[in-house]
Amino acid sequence: MGAPGLDQRLNYYEHYLGWAYRGPQETALRALDWLKANRPDEPDDPVALWGDARIGNVIFQDGAPAAVLDWEGAVLGAPEEDLAWFMFLDRHHSEGVGAARLAGFPSYAETVARYEELLGRPMRHMAYYEILSGFKFSVIMARIGQAMIDFGWIEESADFPHDNNCTQLLARILGGDR
Repeated sequence: MGAPGLDQRLNYYEHYLGWAYRGPQETALRALDWLKANRPDEPDDPVALWGDARIGNVIFQDGAPAAVLDWEGAVLGAPEEDLAWFMFLDRHHSEGVGAARLAGFPSYAETVARYEELLGRPMRHMAYYEILSGFKFSVIMARIGQAMIDFGWIEESADFPHDNNCTQLLARILGGDR
């Protein structure tokens, strides 16, 4: 479904959104429109991405990372995508739920600087990739919400599939009033 990188990602998640949930999807669709309208160039060859880069998928031994889990989302793309996913989920699990960020973690600017140092080039278009991360997570949450409806855990009229902590944070990032 397109060239490796943003072509594939946008096509996949647009298709997934249509399948994931039959109800309203205003925030996700607004993000998708923004992503299509503001899509940056990807000048470098795509590289292997983890696809679910987050602290909960790291096994630590003696305080150091020893293994990383959950590779089923591995794709080819720009390194910015993995870093933005990591940072969006960190932001979701703090700001998105009204909690302070955990003490002791480097700032987002420090995280980007370290990633740039290790990668050997500047990170580009991080705001774009943050919105892409929010869009992808919103689609995943829509699917989870639909499954909860299908299993009878929530009412069919529940707004959770399209109005949840993730979509509310994404709407704020997009400049919405949520």
